[in-house]
Amino acid sequence: MTYKDRGMKKWGGFILSEHTAHIEQANQAPQWKEAMDEASIQDVLEHALSHRVMLAIQEHQAIGIEAKADILGQLIGIEGDSIYIRTSSGIKAIELSNIRHIEERRLEKWYS
Repeated sequence: MTYKDRGMKKWGGFILSEHTAHIEQANQAPQWKEAMDEASIQDVLEHALSHRVMLAIQEHQAIGIEAKADILGQLIGIEGDSIYIRTSSGIKAIELSNIRHIEERRLEKWYS
């Protein structure tokens, strides 16, 4: 007789409540953030470029469309009217005029 492994089901009891709360928070629908002026966006970009911090960028969308998830990544360059962000899926170019909100993002720990 061979043992039938239950796969990941047997590990479900090892997930901490803090981890579960973090997963639920991450799965919530994105919300619109306050639109920033051009000077504030430039300040955040200059700081990010000199300190190599992670950024969360929300882009403008057409009226009536739900907010998309933030673009998370590290600023690697600014050229003309575009910025270049290194994300987990590759390098993404974003036009400066298309940025609605930008903020510095620290890695969030799901444990304490």
